[in-house]
Amino acid sequence: RIAQARLSHSFFHQNAGGLKRQFGLTSQQASNIVATCPDCQRYSFPSVAGGVNPR
Repeated sequence: RIAQARLSHSFFHQNAGGLKRQFGLTSQQASNIVATCPDCQRYSFPSVAGGVNPR
């Protein structure tokens, strides 16, 4: 199941929600597959640091 999802993601680059629905994975498993994909890393956004609005 996870191996099939990894293979599918390496070809189609689905997001975590799509992998979760298609392969019946948990959210954590699907997110890990997307997070470890080197091709998808260049499209990920950096996390926004918390803080106060400077206005």
